[in-house]
Amino acid sequence: MNVVARKKKQQQQPNRLRREVWRLAAPAVVEQVLVMSVGIVDTAMVGRVGPDAIASVDVSNRFMMFALAVFGAIQVGTTAIVARHIGAGERKEANEAAKQALLMVLSVAFPLAALGILLAPKLIGFMMIMNKAPDPRVVTQAIQYMRIVFASMPLAMIMMTVNAVLRGAGDTRTPMAVTGLTNVINVIGNSLFIFGLGPFPRMGVAGAALGTAIAQISGGLLVLAVLYSDRSVLHLTLRESYRFDSQILKRILNVGIPSAVEQFLMRGGQLVFSMIIASMGTVAMAAHAITLNAESLSFMPGSGFGIAATTLIGQYLGAKDPEMAERSSYESAKMGVAVMGVMGLIFFLMPSPLIRLFTNDPEVIALGTKCLRLVAISQPFLAMLMILSGALRGAGDTRWVMIATVLALWPLRVGLAYVLGVYLGWGLVGAWTAMVVDLIARASLMTFRFRSGRWKTIRV
Repeated sequence: MNVVARKKKQQQQPNRLRREVWRLAAPAVVEQVLVMSVGIVDTAMVGRVGPDAIASVDVSNRFMMFALAVFGAIQVGTTAIVARHIGAGERKEANEAAKQALLMVLSVAFPLAALGILLAPKLIGFMMIMNKAPDPRVVTQAIQYMRIVFASMPLAMIMMTVNAVLRGAGDTRTPMAVTGLTNVINVIGNSLFIFGLGPFPRMGVAGAALGTAIAQISGGLLVLAVLYSDRSVLHLTLRESYRFDSQILKRILNVGIPSAVEQFLMRGGQLVFSMIIASMGTVAMAAHAITLNAESLSFMPGSGFGIAATTLIGQYLGAKDPEMAERSSYESAKMGVAVMGVMGLIFFLMPSPLIRLFTNDPEVIALGTKCLRLVAISQPFLAMLMILSGALRGAGDTRWVMIATVLALWPLRVGLAYVLGVYLGWGLVGAWTAMVVDLIARASLMTFRFRSGRWKTIRV
């Protein structure tokens, strides 16, 4: 290749990369918006019932998110391996990895769902242990919500796993479409069961859980129909042998187990963080839940660009092109920081109108406004954290992501939240200050690791 041709190719690469990142990220961003909007819709609709209802849903969802960490090992490991096989042109091996992921999900999801249903009263009671006078309505409603949502867990996990497999194969549009349909079902179910429209009973918090469960079951069945159809980028059939393959399982778990441990540590830290907030009372709990939902308007794009980074880095490494793997991740990060930086500016300048979307309670609005303005400054750092950690997972460097969680989240988010929020009496603002410090610290650790380039030599 002559100098002119090489220079022309180098000039074209950034534009090609941007188009490639956007092709994957745009549907993924929309999908993440739709995923998070399930929680937003639940919170907004339940918020009309009262602050105790919002607190109930938030407490229950903490355990649901903790349970999701169990499946992180399967989803992260499978995405990385499928992406490598697709990049190397090995579609048959990618199909086999998808099949093994489904077998693992089914073997874990049903027992875990049963445990969640049976232990709901004890788990919710544990969550409220730091609250000296827990609101009995919050406890009762949280148990109802948790039991109903856990009943739909197997198909919810199937939906998440198949979506992860398809993303690894470079298909982010199908997960977007499936998630969009489940959201429509969720909104309809919520409207019918929370408020008792038409012949349906007014169920409040339990109605929100029922609407969510029906949507998750529908989504799980739909992604299975896609995966077993001829139109899917990956394709399974019922005629195949469905036996566990120890070699593939080992590869999935080698990448996935550190990610699952990381998610356990993160969810555990978030659980203790929520327990600290629960000790501050119902208003603080409601403001916390609502502000998280408002902030999700920003980190959903970050998650979408993180998905693009995960897919591209895995596929380029599979194609033996580590230079393009690195460039694709940096391009994803630049685009994500730009979007989330703008969102952070909106949070800082217009926090109150966003909080009012979820509640009419003046105390909750005042407290949530302070927290949203505070977290606005962390949005560019959160973008780097989400996107570069996604890139490292796609490269199979899940151990470092786990180490960063140990080093930063527990001492900073949890420990500092207690010191500032409880010991010094800053309340919810103190807890959210600690969260911002944690996000900045972990973003710095991810940037350091990615720039080292050590992820380029990891085998999956």
